Amino acid sequence: MAVFLFCAFTVFGQEKDTKLFLTGYIKNLHEFSFVDRLEQLQWTTFLHNRLNFKYIPSQEFTARLEFRNRMFYGDNIENISGFSDIISQDNGWVGLSWNLLDTNETVLNVAIDRALVNYTKGHWDITLGRQRVNWARNLIWNPNDIFNTYNFLDFDYEERPGSDAVRIQYFLDGFSKIELAAKKGSRGDDDIVAVMYNFNKWSYDIQILTGMYQNDWVIGTGWAGNMKDAGFKGEFSYFVPYKDTDDSQNVLSASFSTDYGFENGLYINGSLLYNSVEDNFSGGVENLKFLNISAKNLMPFEFSSFLQLSKEFSPIFSATTSFIYSPTNHSVILIPSFKYSIATNWELDFTGQSFFEFGRYQSLGNSFFARLRWSF
Repeated sequence: MAVFLFCAFTVFGQEKDTKLFLTGYIKNLHEFSFVDRLEQLQWTTFLHNRLNFKYIPSQEFTARLEFRNRMFYGDNIENISGFSDIISQDNGWVGLSWNLLDTNETVLNVAIDRALVNYTKGHWDITLGRQRVNWARNLIWNPNDIFNTYNFLDFDYEERPGSDAVRIQYFLDGFSKIELAAKKGSRGDDDIVAVMYNFNKWSYDIQILTGMYQNDWVIGTGWAGNMKDAGFKGEFSYFVPYKDTDDSQNVLSASFSTDYGFENGLYINGSLLYNSVEDNFSGGVENLKFLNISAKNLMPFEFSSFLQLSKEFSPIFSATTSFIYSPTNHSVILIPSFKYSIATNWELDFTGQSFFEFGRYQSLGNSFFARLRWSF
């Protein structure tokens, strides 16, 4: 079915003055994982096809429908408890994720993560439907991204989650705007309504936000600019409960980051995260990957730090090494990555994720990924 749609709309897209566009990709990802001994090695294969449809009937209106078809087979399906439920999870107001095939060996899922209509005219920009409401400033941890927080370990999901929301932006003079967004969640206590004001001051893009976040009032601020030649970004969000629940408490989530690019192609990015509420957490990298994070709980530790070194050796080959460290049990996550462009629209990359607790002198999990991608 997906192949038929692709062929049909490719032919359609060759017509002059077309108003309908199709882009997407097909990826094949292989995961190899073990805890601390290679004889424990397990494997899982992931086939991922994404189709992005865009319809532009006029200068004012744009409609988008984007969905992904994912097939998993291998050891993770049997060994990770509730794997198929995790894959089919949809936190939107309307459930748009379905497992078409669910066995002990194979899971086939189809999910719609973008379905929206956008209207733009003059100072107004209005979007209705499943969309990404991106209020993030930092590159890895985003306390201001209250509508659709993403897990950085899920590196294969570049588009990141969306929300069933209405988003109204009004652009003022200069670089200022006022934005109102409201999200309807799948549960009664999952609704979010917030307003944000953006402006430019002292050569910094600054934002101030406030609103209702699930069971809390939230107020926050973020900025992005430069200190001399280095980038400097930050986000604060403070949550105050407006109704009593089992975990009602004030929470401060704050992050800072700085990045710098050298003339030789070396890029450095560092970030710090503070969470005033520390969760009790133990488990391997797979557990952290599938952790249901939120703007209030971006990491299960009180303090976390991130360092990334990236080098472009040629226009077709680059390498990146990322480290995440928390003083809690001296937890460390090591994430090396290599990317190679085979040909036009073809890309091959290798990524590793290793989780350690040096306070207990143990390895909690290692995963290595090989991914081939074709974009169209």
